[in-house]
Amino acid sequence: MKRLYPVLGLLLVLVLSAGVLAYESDRMDFGDIDFGGATVTVVAHFDNLAAFYEGGARAGRLEEAKKLFNIGDIQLITAGWDEVGELALNRYLSGDSKYDLWRLPHRDFFTLATRGAFYPVSDILPPEYFENLSPFTREKNLRLPYNGKLLHFSVGTPDDYGHAPFCVVNLDLFERENLPDPIELYLNHEWTWDVVEEIGIKVTRDTDGDGEVDQWGLAFIDPMMIIFSNGGAITRLGDDGRVYFTMDEPQVLDALRKLAEWENNLGISYGDWQMREWSTGRTAMAFIPFWQIDATQYDFNYAILPLPMGPAADDYVHAPGVADAIFIPANSAYPLGMIALDNFLFPLEDYHESMEDMIRDRARDQVSYQVMHKVFAEPNGDAAYYHNFLGAWYEGETPYGGIIMGIKGGAAPATVVGQFKAQGQAMIDEYLNQ
Repeated sequence: MKRLYPVLGLLLVLVLSAGVLAYESDRMDFGDIDFGGATVTVVAHFDNLAAFYEGGARAGRLEEAKKLFNIGDIQLITAGWDEVGELALNRYLSGDSKYDLWRLPHRDFFTLATRGAFYPVSDILPPEYFENLSPFTREKNLRLPYNGKLLHFSVGTPDDYGHAPFCVVNLDLFERENLPDPIELYLNHEWTWDVVEEIGIKVTRDTDGDGEVDQWGLAFIDPMMIIFSNGGAITRLGDDGRVYFTMDEPQVLDALRKLAEWENNLGISYGDWQMREWSTGRTAMAFIPFWQIDATQYDFNYAILPLPMGPAADDYVHAPGVADAIFIPANSAYPLGMIALDNFLFPLEDYHESMEDMIRDRARDQVSYQVMHKVFAEPNGDAAYYHNFLGAWYEGETPYGGIIMGIKGGAAPATVVGQFKAQGQAMIDEYLNQ
């Protein structure tokens, strides 16, 4: 029997080691995860590990991860928002990214996907893993597979809902101008373009007698928001699995006409993306992304509603917008371990807790609270500008930007869309290898 003791002792060590290293997250059972003392590098455009430092909401979790997974160190490298994609790509091309975890803006998705820089996580994760992700991430996986593979796996960007658009209304201005209650309009399914236009015409004027208009119906309108609110889309995923450029759809052309009418003809929309006119109380309404709603900047009461319905929409459109995502590089030395580490650092519970905190910070009434929850729970993936390689609205040489700048310059929607449709579809086909 004594001769068995060393063997039993070795087995006990192995079992204990397995017990220490085995990890089951809120998404799957990873089994034994052991980095062998390797150093993990997080690449981001800001310090997205700040919550894990001393004094942070999740202090100590980095050290726990190192012990659980036998990681030598977890370090951070940052670059500017418009530079971090290039940094990640350079690390991949040079071979320095084998233990990297990348948090990247959506603008970098196609730049790196087309270079084969992302690891196809659907090769190693079961289908049920993806069912546990946030609605926004599930929609991105549905709309953004690359070469038939899924690349999104994390909820480590708790602001993935940060670009979801809403219509925020200045309740004090509504009351002062004797306007109908916007919350009641919403609840009665009457929150429409026509109502918004009537309000805009009534309130847009010179209020101090100096001859200059200083109050408007609407602040700056991001063109994609009015497109989505009418049931339109910049691109759509077809039943055949191909992505199509769809700005020639009737509902998009109607939205472009309305944008031109509100800005150029009626003059009821004014300002730029910084929303200064809105935050200083000089507009009745603003189409604004979730991240930009900041109660600390408003000296007035407000409510948060969905985008108003255009005539082609049969219900309020819940547009997800776009946001950052976390990826692992294609040359990852330990892809399953990197995903396990991500799951440990960014559990689903934290995602939902952060969302709830951000909603509560913004909500000033029960309806606004319910609206935000509904939009985040039921996003419409078609209503998102995923294919941003088609250009920003102000980039006139690109298909999307060329169309929007043409509209703002007075061009007829059907004409200017016709000028760019072939180019847009060709770029989609090239980027997606379809």
